[in-house]
Amino acid sequence: MHDVPNEMKNSTPKISIGLVVYNGIEHIRSALDSIVRLSYGNIELIVVDGGSKDGTQDVLKEYAEHISVLVSEPDKGIYDAMNKVCSLATGDWLIFLGCDDVLLDTLGNITRLMTDPGAVYYGDVIFRSGGKIYGGKFSKFRLLKHNICHQALFYPRSVYSNYSYSLDYRLQADYAYNLSLLGLGIKFIYTGVVISLFNDGGASFSSDDVDFRRDRFRLITSSLGPVYALLEIVLMLIKYPIKLLVPTPVWKYCQSLYRKNR
Repeated sequence: MHDVPNEMKNSTPKISIGLVVYNGIEHIRSALDSIVRLSYGNIELIVVDGGSKDGTQDVLKEYAEHISVLVSEPDKGIYDAMNKVCSLATGDWLIFLGCDDVLLDTLGNITRLMTDPGAVYYGDVIFRSGGKIYGGKFSKFRLLKHNICHQALFYPRSVYSNYSYSLDYRLQADYAYNLSLLGLGIKFIYTGVVISLFNDGGASFSSDDVDFRRDRFRLITSSLGPVYALLEIVLMLIKYPIKLLVPTPVWKYCQSLYRKNR
């Protein structure tokens, strides 16, 4: 994990914005409006809709002039849709947005910092539930505990065009993706720029990905190495005795508070 160097050059790289949606009529306009209002001009918007039946497709038609590529067909879930975006994108960097997120007008700020064409750049997000900023610089140890929000991540073309999201994980394939990239030696560079307004009340915050939890130790071992695998064991030994002593409703409530305030 690295910081942006002080020697920074102005640039206007092409940014691909991947918007994935299924039955998102409640929020899709605000997401699209946030992209339309961007002052940064060198963008492409790729929308992958999973075959919505709630009026979302009608809204997408209204914004057709702002959408570079639109795919509307059934898919195998959010990460299948994100893989479709990866195959269609042509930008120097790619960022993903959910239909219930809002992209802030800070692309000009972050693209000035993008001096390494092979690095992943990331910033911060604002939680919609309470306005708290989530982010900061991630060390490997911090990534061991929780993920970088993908609405604050910019993947270079050399990454997104060569590596796909696993369809084995329903909610946390983006976590597995970041772990695997670190294991490949790809640099993650923190910028300190607030990128988006993130809906922290979505499925990834309120639900459990059992398959990812099952494979978590293996992913950490292969990506971060045996030292971090040992740290994971220590953290689990601390966590689960406490869990066994605390009633389940209290434990779940504490978990929800942690997710909102981390």
